[in-house]
Amino acid sequence: MKAAVILAGQSNMAGHGHLMELGDSIMPAKARLFDLNPRDGFFGPEFGFAQRFLELAPLDDLWLIKYAVGGSSLLAWERDWSAERAAIADDADKGALYPRLIRHVKSVTGGAGRHLLACLWMQGESDSRYQLAAAEYQQNLTSLITHIREDLRQSDLQFVMGLVNPMPERFAFLSTVRAAQRQAARTMPHVSLVDTDGLTRHADELHYDTAGQLELGRRFAEQLFQDLPHIGAGRRLGSHWRLC
Repeated sequence: MKAAVILAGQSNMAGHGHLMELGDSIMPAKARLFDLNPRDGFFGPEFGFAQRFLELAPLDDLWLIKYAVGGSSLLAWERDWSAERAAIADDADKGALYPRLIRHVKSVTGGAGRHLLACLWMQGESDSRYQLAAAEYQQNLTSLITHIREDLRQSDLQFVMGLVNPMPERFAFLSTVRAAQRQAARTMPHVSLVDTDGLTRHADELHYDTAGQLELGRRFAEQLFQDLPHIGAGRRLGSHWRLC
Protein backbone atom coordinates (compact mmCIF):
# COMPACT_ATOMS: atom_id res chain seq x y z
CA MET A 1 0.00 0.00 0.00
CA LYS A 2 1.12 3.55 -0.81
CA ALA A 3 0.04 5.79 2.07
CA ALA A 4 0.10 9.45 3.08
CA VAL A 5 -0.22 11.24 6.41
CA ILE A 6 -0.79 14.94 7.08
CA LEU A 7 1.25 16.67 9.79
CA ALA A 8 0.04 20.11 10.86
CA GLY A 9 -0.10 22.55 13.76
CA GLN A 10 2.26 25.05 15.34
CA SER A 11 5.86 25.15 16.57
CA ASN A 12 6.14 21.71 18.15
CA MET A 13 4.95 20.25 14.85
CA ALA A 14 7.14 22.59 12.80
CA GLY A 15 9.96 21.31 14.97
CA HIS A 16 12.79 22.40 17.23
CA GLY A 17 14.84 19.24 17.02
CA HIS A 18 18.34 19.77 15.62
CA LEU A 19 19.08 17.87 12.39
CA MET A 20 22.80 17.83 13.20
CA GLU A 21 22.03 15.80 16.33
CA LEU A 22 20.19 13.02 14.53
CA GLY A 23 23.24 10.91 13.75
CA ASP A 24 22.02 7.67 12.20
CA SER A 25 18.36 8.49 12.81
CA ILE A 26 17.67 9.39 9.18
CA MET A 27 14.40 9.37 7.29
CA PRO A 28 13.63 5.80 6.18
CA ALA A 29 14.09 5.03 2.49
CA LYS A 30 10.37 4.31 2.11
CA ALA A 31 9.36 7.73 3.49
CA ARG A 32 9.25 11.06 1.70
CA LEU A 33 8.65 14.45 3.32
CA PHE A 34 6.80 17.32 1.64
CA ASP A 35 7.14 20.30 3.99
CA LEU A 36 5.50 23.54 2.88
CA ASN A 37 7.18 25.59 5.62
CA PRO A 38 10.55 23.96 6.46
CA ARG A 39 12.86 25.32 9.15
CA ASP A 40 16.46 25.11 8.01
CA GLY A 41 18.45 22.82 10.30
CA PHE A 42 15.44 21.69 12.36
CA PHE A 43 12.89 18.89 12.31
CA GLY A 44 9.61 17.94 14.00
CA PRO A 45 8.00 14.59 14.81
CA GLU A 46 8.20 13.35 11.21
CA PHE A 47 11.45 11.41 11.63
CA GLY A 48 10.37 9.46 14.69
CA PHE A 49 6.92 8.92 13.20
CA ALA A 50 8.18 7.56 9.88
CA GLN A 51 10.74 5.28 11.51
CA ARG A 52 8.29 3.75 13.98
CA PHE A 53 5.22 3.60 11.72
CA LEU A 54 7.13 1.81 8.97
CA GLU A 55 8.37 -0.69 11.55
CA LEU A 56 4.76 -1.38 12.53
CA ALA A 57 2.87 -1.12 9.23
CA PRO A 58 3.53 -3.14 6.04
CA LEU A 59 3.52 -0.17 3.65
CA ASP A 60 5.16 0.11 0.24
CA ASP A 61 5.96 3.73 0.98
CA LEU A 62 4.81 6.65 3.11
CA TRP A 63 4.42 10.31 2.15
CA LEU A 64 4.49 12.88 4.94
CA ILE A 65 2.59 16.04 3.93
CA LYS A 66 3.50 18.75 6.39
CA TYR A 67 2.46 22.35 7.00
CA ALA A 68 3.03 23.85 10.44
CA VAL A 69 3.38 27.48 11.49
CA GLY A 70 4.90 28.49 14.81
CA GLY A 71 2.79 30.57 17.17
CA SER A 72 -0.48 29.86 15.34
CA SER A 73 -3.77 29.59 17.21
CA LEU A 74 -6.83 27.75 15.92
CA LEU A 75 -8.18 31.16 14.92
CA ALA A 76 -5.43 31.30 12.30
CA TRP A 77 -6.53 27.87 10.99
CA GLU A 78 -10.21 28.66 10.47
CA ARG A 79 -11.63 27.81 7.05
CA ASP A 80 -13.62 31.07 7.08
CA TRP A 81 -10.61 33.09 8.22
CA SER A 82 -10.85 36.77 9.05
CA ALA A 83 -8.21 39.16 10.32
CA GLU A 84 -10.60 40.32 13.05
CA ARG A 85 -11.03 36.81 14.41
CA ALA A 86 -7.35 35.98 14.15
CA ALA A 87 -6.46 39.19 16.00
CA ILE A 88 -8.05 37.73 19.15
CA ALA A 89 -4.86 35.68 19.49
CA ASP A 90 -2.53 38.18 17.80
CA ASP A 91 -2.51 36.04 14.65
CA ALA A 92 -3.80 38.41 11.98
CA ASP A 93 -0.33 38.77 10.41
CA LYS A 94 -0.16 35.06 9.52
CA GLY A 95 -2.98 35.18 6.99
CA ALA A 96 -5.29 32.26 6.27
CA LEU A 97 -3.41 29.02 7.00
CA TYR A 98 -6.17 26.48 6.42
CA PRO A 99 -6.55 26.90 2.63
CA ARG A 100 -2.77 26.65 2.26
CA LEU A 101 -2.85 23.31 4.06
CA ILE A 102 -5.64 21.90 1.90
CA ARG A 103 -4.01 23.11 -1.32
CA HIS A 104 -0.69 21.59 -0.22
CA VAL A 105 -2.27 18.19 0.48
CA LYS A 106 -4.07 18.14 -2.86
CA SER A 107 -1.04 19.40 -4.76
CA VAL A 108 1.25 16.74 -3.33
CA THR A 109 -1.10 13.81 -3.79
CA GLY A 110 -2.61 14.88 -7.11
CA GLY A 111 -3.75 11.77 -8.94
CA ALA A 112 -1.31 9.49 -7.14
CA GLY A 113 -4.08 7.31 -5.72
CA ARG A 114 -2.60 7.27 -2.24
CA HIS A 115 -4.41 6.12 0.88
CA LEU A 116 -4.65 9.15 3.15
CA LEU A 117 -4.46 7.59 6.58
CA ALA A 118 -4.65 10.47 9.05
CA CYS A 119 -4.01 14.03 10.08
CA LEU A 120 -1.52 14.37 12.95
CA TRP A 121 -2.06 17.61 14.86
CA MET A 122 0.25 19.24 17.42
CA GLN A 123 -1.08 22.65 18.45
CA GLY A 124 -2.76 24.56 21.26
CA GLU A 125 -0.06 26.45 23.12
CA SER A 126 -1.03 29.77 21.53
CA ASP A 127 -4.72 29.37 22.40
CA SER A 128 -3.72 28.64 25.99
CA ARG A 129 -2.52 32.24 26.36
CA TYR A 130 -5.81 33.93 25.47
CA GLN A 131 -9.03 33.54 27.43
CA LEU A 132 -11.42 33.81 24.49
CA ALA A 133 -9.35 31.55 22.22
CA ALA A 134 -9.17 28.94 24.97
CA ALA A 135 -12.90 29.19 25.69
CA GLU A 136 -13.63 28.58 21.99
CA TYR A 137 -11.03 25.85 21.55
CA GLN A 138 -13.36 22.86 21.61
CA GLN A 139 -15.78 24.43 19.14
CA ASN A 140 -12.94 25.58 16.88
CA LEU A 141 -11.22 22.20 17.04
CA THR A 142 -14.44 20.41 16.13
CA SER A 143 -14.89 22.74 13.18
CA LEU A 144 -11.30 22.21 12.00
CA ILE A 145 -11.63 18.41 12.04
CA THR A 146 -15.00 18.58 10.28
CA HIS A 147 -13.72 20.93 7.59
CA ILE A 148 -10.57 18.90 6.87
CA ARG A 149 -12.70 15.80 6.40
CA GLU A 150 -15.17 17.64 4.19
CA ASP A 151 -12.58 19.34 1.99
CA LEU A 152 -10.56 16.15 1.51
CA ARG A 153 -13.78 14.18 1.02
CA GLN A 154 -12.91 11.64 3.68
CA SER A 155 -15.54 11.66 6.43
CA ASP A 156 -13.74 9.12 8.62
CA LEU A 157 -10.20 10.46 8.33
CA GLN A 158 -8.36 9.63 11.54
CA PHE A 159 -7.33 12.74 13.50
CA VAL A 160 -4.56 12.26 16.08
CA MET A 161 -3.70 15.12 18.46
CA GLY A 162 -0.79 15.64 20.78
CA LEU A 163 -1.97 16.77 24.21
CA VAL A 164 -0.60 20.27 24.66
CA ASN A 165 1.60 20.64 27.76
CA PRO A 166 3.56 23.91 28.09
CA MET A 167 4.38 25.28 31.53
CA PRO A 168 1.04 26.39 33.08
CA GLU A 169 2.63 29.38 34.80
CA ARG A 170 3.06 31.05 31.40
CA PHE A 171 -0.13 29.76 29.78
CA ALA A 172 -3.01 30.83 31.98
CA PHE A 173 -5.76 28.95 30.15
CA LEU A 174 -3.90 25.69 29.53
CA SER A 175 -6.36 23.56 31.50
CA THR A 176 -9.24 24.79 29.32
CA VAL A 177 -7.44 23.79 26.10
CA ARG A 178 -6.38 20.41 27.47
CA ALA A 179 -9.93 19.69 28.61
CA ALA A 180 -11.21 20.59 25.14
CA GLN A 181 -8.73 18.23 23.49
CA ARG A 182 -9.72 15.39 25.79
CA GLN A 183 -13.42 16.06 25.18
CA ALA A 184 -12.94 15.97 21.42
CA ALA A 185 -11.12 12.65 21.66
CA ARG A 186 -13.92 11.22 23.82
CA THR A 187 -16.85 12.44 21.76
CA MET A 188 -15.79 12.71 18.10
CA PRO A 189 -15.47 9.60 15.93
CA HIS A 190 -12.00 8.69 14.69
CA VAL A 191 -10.25 11.20 16.96
CA SER A 192 -7.51 10.19 19.40
CA LEU A 193 -5.04 11.82 21.75
CA VAL A 194 -1.32 11.27 22.28
CA ASP A 195 0.16 11.74 25.76
CA THR A 196 3.08 14.18 25.75
CA ASP A 197 4.13 13.84 29.39
CA GLY A 198 7.82 13.22 29.88
CA LEU A 199 8.99 14.52 26.51
CA THR A 200 12.29 16.34 26.89
CA ARG A 201 12.41 20.05 26.05
CA HIS A 202 14.78 22.91 25.43
CA ALA A 203 15.61 25.39 28.17
CA ASP A 204 12.53 27.45 27.25
CA GLU A 205 10.38 24.62 28.72
CA LEU A 206 8.10 24.96 25.71
CA HIS A 207 9.67 23.37 22.64
CA TYR A 208 10.66 19.70 22.42
CA ASP A 209 14.33 19.05 21.82
CA THR A 210 15.82 16.42 19.49
CA ALA A 211 15.02 13.47 21.74
CA GLY A 212 11.60 14.88 22.56
CA GLN A 213 10.69 15.31 18.88
CA LEU A 214 11.78 11.78 18.04
CA GLU A 215 9.74 10.34 20.91
CA LEU A 216 6.72 12.47 20.02
CA GLY A 217 6.83 11.04 16.50
CA ARG A 218 7.05 7.49 17.82
CA ARG A 219 4.04 8.09 20.07
CA PHE A 220 2.05 9.43 17.13
CA ALA A 221 3.00 6.33 15.14
CA GLU A 222 2.00 3.88 17.86
CA GLN A 223 -1.31 5.65 18.44
CA LEU A 224 -2.16 5.72 14.74
CA PHE A 225 -1.25 2.06 14.33
CA GLN A 226 -3.58 1.28 17.23
CA ASP A 227 -6.32 3.45 15.68
CA LEU A 228 -6.09 1.68 12.30
CA PRO A 229 -6.05 -2.06 13.07
CA HIS A 230 -6.58 -2.97 9.40
CA ILE A 231 -3.04 -1.73 8.70
CA GLY A 232 -1.50 -4.38 10.93
CA ALA A 233 -3.94 -7.07 9.83
CA GLY A 234 -3.06 -6.44 6.21
CA ARG A 235 -6.68 -6.16 5.14
CA ARG A 236 -7.36 -4.40 1.88
CA LEU A 237 -8.58 -0.81 2.29
CA GLY A 238 -11.81 0.24 0.67
CA SER A 239 -12.05 3.02 -1.87
CA HIS A 240 -13.21 5.48 0.79
CA TRP A 241 -9.66 5.57 2.12
CA ARG A 242 -8.34 6.83 -1.20
CA LEU A 243 -7.70 10.57 -1.48
CA CYS A 244 -9.87 12.04 -4.24
